[in-house]
Amino acid sequence: MIIKALKFTLIFSFIIGLAYILQVKILLPVENDIEAELVKFSYLFNFAFTYFLMLNIILFQKMLKDKLGFIYLGVSMLKFAIFFFLIKSKNMEFDKSDFLHFFIPFFLCLGLEIFLCFPNFKQY
Repeated sequence: MIIKALKFTLIFSFIIGLAYILQVKILLPVENDIEAELVKFSYLFNFAFTYFLMLNIILFQKMLKDKLGFIYLGVSMLKFAIFFFLIKSKNMEFDKSDFLHFFIPFFLCLGLEIFLCFPNFKQY
């Protein structure tokens, strides 16, 4: 269990860090500071929330085996809602042009959650 958590931490941190650097260097070199702050906040929020969620799923995987899918779906929706609440509470503007600034890290974290923590999903 500890080895799985360590493996998840290393792979997840590397991929999210690489994606952040690529997005900042490729998509944002001419953008303004507000959008750069939104991208930084989006990556940080998605990384922290996903990391905490996945470590808990790894730890409680055997106890909550039957309910794990429902917990995962509920927490993923909660992550989405909390992000938009925090954006509104920080008075950050979020319009259609900022769509990729949130959804690139969101879908990247979502894919990594499924790929790294549920590798044997076929047997369920």
